[in-house]
Amino acid sequence: MAKKNRRRKKREYKREVGTRLPGKTFLIVCEGTKTEPNYFRGFEVLSASVEIRGTGRNTLSLVHYAEKILAEREEEFDEVWLVFDKDSFSDMSFNNAVFFCEAHFDKGFRVAYSNEAFELWYLLHYEMITKPVSRFDYNAMLSKRMKKYYKKNAPNMYGKLLTRQPMAIENAKKLYEGRSNSPAKDNPSTTVFQLVEELNKHLRD
Repeated sequence: MAKKNRRRKKREYKREVGTRLPGKTFLIVCEGTKTEPNYFRGFEVLSASVEIRGTGRNTLSLVHYAEKILAEREEEFDEVWLVFDKDSFSDMSFNNAVFFCEAHFDKGFRVAYSNEAFELWYLLHYEMITKPVSRFDYNAMLSKRMKKYYKKNAPNMYGKLLTRQPMAIENAKKLYEGRSNSPAKDNPSTTVFQLVEELNKHLRD
């Protein structure tokens, strides 16, 4: 009788493992080596696997870098997010990188771009910005709104801004709704909110 019970328990255990769904896998490839990786590492993702790389590459060179990774590890990732800024790069280079990701959506490519720079995403946590802003003004604007000096590459910007994140998403979506057919011309604009919303689906409760 004891032997039968042991067999039943073993079958039940196997059934439980078989119904478990595999977690989603993300590769986040960032232009910056610290600012963006530090921010995305703040997400306490529980139900997905996230690999984050800060590369020092930009626009199309970032695309080529991601392609090389996928050529060797294609089966490992469900989505590959490229995070880069317009900065002073040419309109053609910036747009081509964005359009590449959009054209290869079915292969898992996604884009979280900012025009002009990633700090625009931080500013949108405080207010809606509709007029073109130079990236050279971002630090002073952030320092004023944070009421303390904004230090680029700060390690805990995610935590500092978390309570304001819904406002940033709402503001970024409004900017995105008014986008043109040339992302390079859309200053200010950012699609970082799309990656943030995706990661939020997998956070620890």
